[in-house]
Amino acid sequence: MSATTTAIILAAGVGKRFGAEMNDKPKALLEVGGETLIARLVRQLREGGVTKIVIVVGYRGELIERELSAVPGVSFLHNPEYRRGAILSLWTAREHLGGPALVMDADVFLPSEMMLRLLRSAHENCFLLDGSASATGEEQMLHVRDGRVTDIARKPRGAYDLLGESVGFLRLGADGARVLRELLDARVAAGVKDIEHEEVYPELLSRVVTGFERVDDLDWTEIDFPEDLERARALAIGRRD
Repeated sequence: MSATTTAIILAAGVGKRFGAEMNDKPKALLEVGGETLIARLVRQLREGGVTKIVIVVGYRGELIERELSAVPGVSFLHNPEYRRGAILSLWTAREHLGGPALVMDADVFLPSEMMLRLLRSAHENCFLLDGSASATGEEQMLHVRDGRVTDIARKPRGAYDLLGESVGFLRLGADGARVLRELLDARVAAGVKDIEHEEVYPELLSRVVTGFERVDDLDWTEIDFPEDLERARALAIGRRD
């Protein structure tokens, strides 16, 4: 991992599918094991050697800023159109896609070992891939062919040798990050603002060789629904990371 890597955490969404426990706060501030999801991610990044962290906020963003404003190396960007597609959150951080970058969802609970597996990967461009997951239409599924990730979609399509769920983190070298910025700029300039940022990735993968690290052996969860939060809290019991 380059010492100049910037982690971009996307934390602008409303989390409208989640339910009452949100209590008028961003999903990233849900607590697991006495620590908010986003504080945990920031800590894990810093422990892994990432010293520059940019958090894109939107809905009740001031609460996230209050939570983390004192942490060295953390800065914030505001996406005023946070109710539209997540592409706008990543585009908001486009100035940080001029060098090595990590693009991360904020609503993921994972062990520190998984974060380190990404940070220490030999692949310049890399996803975390869980090959034990099944495609139900909810998950972003990575399609692997000839040892590289060639596509990402919620439903399997085309030819592939391996299919696995994306954890929601993408590591890019400087060249890959610049291609991603170019693609984001083109979509937004064309008025395409109501899509997920992952919908830009297939074109990125056609231009940038991207590897993966398997994490089938590690327990993690994306937190979309209350039962996901319960799972995260169960996983947190007994963990020290």
